[in-house]
Amino acid sequence: PVILLDVAGLRATRPERVLFDDVTFTLRTGDRLGVLGPNGTGKSTLLRVLSGVDEPEAGTRRTARDLRVAVLDQEPHLAPGSVRDAVGAAWQGEEVLDRLGMGPLLDADTATLSGGQAKRAALARTLVAECDLLVLDEPTNHLDIDAIAWLEDRLVRWRGGLVLVSHDRHVLERVCTRVLELDRGSVHLHEGYDAYLEDRTAREAAAEQAEATRRVLARRELEWLRRGAPARRRKPRARIESAAAVLDAPSVAAGPATLDLSDRARLHAGTPRLGDKVIELDGVGHRHGDGPWLFDGLDLLLDRRERLGVVGPNGGGKTTLLEILAGTIAPARGTVAVGPTVQIGVYRQHGPDLDRARRVRDVVTGGKGPIDGHTSS
Repeated sequence: PVILLDVAGLRATRPERVLFDDVTFTLRTGDRLGVLGPNGTGKSTLLRVLSGVDEPEAGTRRTARDLRVAVLDQEPHLAPGSVRDAVGAAWQGEEVLDRLGMGPLLDADTATLSGGQAKRAALARTLVAECDLLVLDEPTNHLDIDAIAWLEDRLVRWRGGLVLVSHDRHVLERVCTRVLELDRGSVHLHEGYDAYLEDRTAREAAAEQAEATRRVLARRELEWLRRGAPARRRKPRARIESAAAVLDAPSVAAGPATLDLSDRARLHAGTPRLGDKVIELDGVGHRHGDGPWLFDGLDLLLDRRERLGVVGPNGGGKTTLLEILAGTIAPARGTVAVGPTVQIGVYRQHGPDLDRARRVRDVVTGGKGPIDGHTSS
């Protein structure tokens, strides 16, 4: 195999924190590297450095001579004109677009595409590019199940190098030969997704053990200080406060801190639940105007113990069905009955329209009080 990319000691920072430090690896033809980590840990930043778009703050990046890199950004840009022209590669581009559910939009103007459609068109453009190295930032976003399976097969057969950011564990497990984990400034390289799971489990177990030992020692010291004679207790106030702070601090083994939203969840709990029925659909069908029916004759009874998944191709009516369930739109025919006292919370495909002037904690709690717990940095 030919060495395509060799990086050593890459580093990137933001004010008051390190995104990643000492990223070091070699990528050869046939290597497929998955990059994973929580949001905000620098995955997209690392991809821009690896693809040569940005320079690292520290470290080196060396590539094969005349290395050709094709990049899919998280928010790609398409040239003005038709989707067909923006993707190029003639018949091959059309075939890939069709596989990604974009066949009916070949002649559509790129300016009219939704965010998901633009991402799929850009993915097609990247896949048909003549290149040695593919750099893909969350390529499975906005793909249906069939398109994801097709993409997995194509990437597994890819003979060049691949760097892939994804939150989809099935894609990481099936496609990637190695996994680079970014975790609160630390970097860990694993020989595949299974090795990542094993290594992370071992690290967390060791951290939990170290944390338990730290708390035991702090508790013992605090008890010893409080039992001491008055003469010995004149000056240990700082040590007492330090030991108490250890016991009050969040566990370092817990990873990124989370918000306790139990109070938020109880905001609407003043009225007791009446009955098990949440939603019942009877003969529900819908279409837009005089267009074809997206679905019809849907009968569904959902009770409070059930969790329903909705799958189907893009454009098949999944979002429309959810809007009907939420009561946002009425079905073209059929009836929707919502159980008494049922209150519906909705998270939409493109996220909520947030008030940018408000703080995150106020948006989350609805301004109804503090959040118990610790905010993540």
